Amino acid sequence: MNKSDIIPFYGGKHPELFEIERRCMDREGKVIEYLQDCLPDGTVLDIGAGNGFTAEKLTTVHRLVIPMEPDEKMIDLDKKLPWSKGTAQTIPFHDDTFDAAYATWAFFFDGVEDFDKGLKEAQRVVKNGGSLIFIDNYGNDEFCALSPSNISSRVESWTKRGFQHHIIETAFIFDSIEEARKLLTFYFGDAAKEVDKRIIEYKVVAYTKMNNK
Repeated sequence: MNKSDIIPFYGGKHPELFEIERRCMDREGKVIEYLQDCLPDGTVLDIGAGNGFTAEKLTTVHRLVIPMEPDEKMIDLDKKLPWSKGTAQTIPFHDDTFDAAYATWAFFFDGVEDFDKGLKEAQRVVKNGGSLIFIDNYGNDEFCALSPSNISSRVESWTKRGFQHHIIETAFIFDSIEEARKLLTFYFGDAAKEVDKRIIEYKVVAYTKMNNK
């Protein structure tokens, strides 16, 4: 595994903030519900699985979710999951291993070359006719508006690669305004210091495609 392929993530260094994120982001579970409905039974790969939060929720009697995570500090071995270590650019599985693959807020790359390399790897390990689903920020919401830079997904980059997109309207729902400021200030700096509510509008986009080889 090439260390340059690993996208730096704060969760391993600041687990207390990541706990707030996981608890409060999409608190009503709309993204999980969408994935439950769209993912098939069988064997599914979670690319950039973090601490296994999503993989644990999507695992059923008929669906085995294998979480793949490059950062050792993120892997939560207390979760009874079949962990795998690897990056999106070099997935450590044979061709046609999975019935589907997905990533939630994890498929981020600095350049087009790595982006396409990651997509190619996902397509390689998913069977013909299997599902590919990628979750990202949609933008045009209160959450993304707090950022001093553009953190919205580039829909056109996905659609030109044959993906359809679906918008999920959800929210960050915090336990208190203080908690909201703590996480959002960490994300966005001074722009979030004046946040004065617990519920922050958030729009998510799901990119989906049938894997045709």
